Amino acid sequence: MDEVIARLTEISMRQQQITEHLATRQGQTEQELNELRTAAARHVPLPDPRMKVTQLLPKLTADDDVESFLQMFENTATQEGWDPGDWARLVAPLLTGEAQRAYFMLPTERVDDYKELKREILARLGLSPVCAAQYFHDWEYKPRLPARAQAAELSRLAQHWLLEGDPTAALVTERVVVDRFLRALPRSPRQAVGMRNPSTITELVEAVELAEAVQHQGAGERAPPFPRRVIQERRRPEGNPRSEGRPGPPSQRDESMPTADPTPAPTTWLAGCILHQDLPKGAPRVDVEVDGRPFAALLDTGSAVSLIQSHILSPRRLTKATIPVTCVHGDTRHVPTRRVTISAGLDSWPMDVGLVKDLPVPVLIGRDWPGLDRLLAANVPFASPRRAHLQRRPGKRTRHRPVLLASDSGRDESSE
Repeated sequence: MDEVIARLTEISMRQQQITEHLATRQGQTEQELNELRTAAARHVPLPDPRMKVTQLLPKLTADDDVESFLQMFENTATQEGWDPGDWARLVAPLLTGEAQRAYFMLPTERVDDYKELKREILARLGLSPVCAAQYFHDWEYKPRLPARAQAAELSRLAQHWLLEGDPTAALVTERVVVDRFLRALPRSPRQAVGMRNPSTITELVEAVELAEAVQHQGAGERAPPFPRRVIQERRRPEGNPRSEGRPGPPSQRDESMPTADPTPAPTTWLAGCILHQDLPKGAPRVDVEVDGRPFAALLDTGSAVSLIQSHILSPRRLTKATIPVTCVHGDTRHVPTRRVTISAGLDSWPMDVGLVKDLPVPVLIGRDWPGLDRLLAANVPFASPRRAHLQRRPGKRTRHRPVLLASDSGRDESSE
C-alpha cells in the first residue's frame, strides 16, 4: 500500500513539472510572436490617406456648396485621425473650379496651411469677414423660405464675421463695437476710417482722430480765388443809331486760326451698346477688385449702371431683384442684381450691379460708381474738355483783336 501511494505521489510531481514547463514554453512562444509582429509592422508601409480620401469623399462640383463641402471634409479627416498638417494636401485633389485656382494661387510657404487655404477659397467666393459682415446686416427674412434654413444661413454669416481666427470673447465684443461705431459715422469720415480696416477699438479711435484732424486741416485751408474774367462793354460807333426796341447783332467772338489744331471733343467711351458691336480700340481698362477678387474692368461713361458677368460670381447669393437695362438700339433687358463691393486703388464702395451672362468684359463700371471720374482722369488722356483746351502746340501765337473801351471822361472817344 505504501508503495502504491509513493508511486502516485511521484507521478503527480512529474505531471506538475511538465505543466510548469509547458506554461513557460507557451509564454516564450507568445513573446516571440509579438516580436515578429512588431518587426513586420515596421517594414509594411501605412496606407496613404490620399488613396483613402478619394474613396470616402467625392470631388467638388459646380452645384455643391463649397463651405458645406469643406465642413464635410473636416469631419471626415477628424474621424479618420488624419494629421491636420496634411489636410491641405489631402483636400487639393478634390477641389475644382475657383476653389482649385485659389489653391494654386497660394504662395509656396502657405500652401500647406489648411486654414489659409480655406480662408482664401471663401474670400474668392465672397465670404471674407468683411463681406460676411455686410451680408449679415443686409440679411432680410423671406416668408416663403423655411425659417430653419434662414436661421442657419444667418448663423453661418455671423460665425464668418465674428469667429474668424478663433478670437476670444473680448475680441468678439470689440468686433461688434467697431462695426456699430463705423456704421454710425457720417459718410466722409466713415469712408476714411473704413479704408484703414480697424479691428480693435484702439485702432478705430486712432483712425477716427486722424480723419477728424485731416478734415479740420482741410477746412482751414481756403482754395485760392479763381481769376475773374473781365467782360468789357464795346462802344457803339457814331452815326449808326440803333433802335432801343430791336436787339443788336451778336458781339464778336475770338475764333481759332485755320492752321491751329482742332480742339479735341470730350471722349465718351462706349456711348452705344457693347452687346451689339465690338469693343472700340483704346477703350480704358483698369484693374479693380470685386469682393476682394481682381478683375480687369472697362470704364463706360455711356452706361448709367455697372454690370458684371454673372458666371464670375457665386450663384449662392443671387437675389430676385432685377433692373431694366436699355441700350441705344432700343433693346431692354431685365437683369438680376447683386450687392458687391468694387475697389480701385483707395476707392471702395458697396453697390448693386447688374448681372449679364453675355457681357463681353468681366466688369463694366458705369456712372453709378462714385469713383469713375477719378479713374477716367488717371487713365484717359483729355478726358476733361478743360484739360483738352489747355493743350496748345508750342510756337503758336494767339491772335489779338482790338477791343473798344468806354472812355471815363465822358468824351465820345475810343482807344485801342
